[in-house]
Amino acid sequence: MFFTGKFPYLLDERNRVPIPPHYRAAFDTGAYITTGGTDPCLVLHTPDSLAQAAAIIEAIPSDTDLGEQARRDFYGNMQPIKKDPQGRITLSTEFLQHAGLKKEVLVVGTGRRMEIWDQATYDAGKDARQAARQAAMNARQNGTSKEE
Repeated sequence: MFFTGKFPYLLDERNRVPIPPHYRAAFDTGAYITTGGTDPCLVLHTPDSLAQAAAIIEAIPSDTDLGEQARRDFYGNMQPIKKDPQGRITLSTEFLQHAGLKKEVLVVGTGRRMEIWDQATYDAGKDARQAARQAAMNARQNGTSKEE
């Protein structure tokens, strides 16, 4: 499944945010939430997308400082999470602070996972996201992407 679209929501008084209705069933078998690494957002993983992300982390040699630090950050900032009967998840204070979430949030599909952003922060990054997309497309067309 590919997660797509942007969904504006308001955090409620219990710091709950809905999973977009179309995608709720993807999280029936479990969900994991983590910080967005260097981005001020939260990442919502299905078990499958978590396995893909963990494979990248696990490929870093564990006998290196880089490998150990990456594992500590990746796994240490992650929690299993369950949606309630209305399809909402509750966000801890730590997660709210990392992403700068206040009231207006945006749940964003990013392919294999979803992200939760502060609406204003996400909106402020529009030009940078568009430039990155264009640069990636140009690099791919010119055969200069790292994937080749």
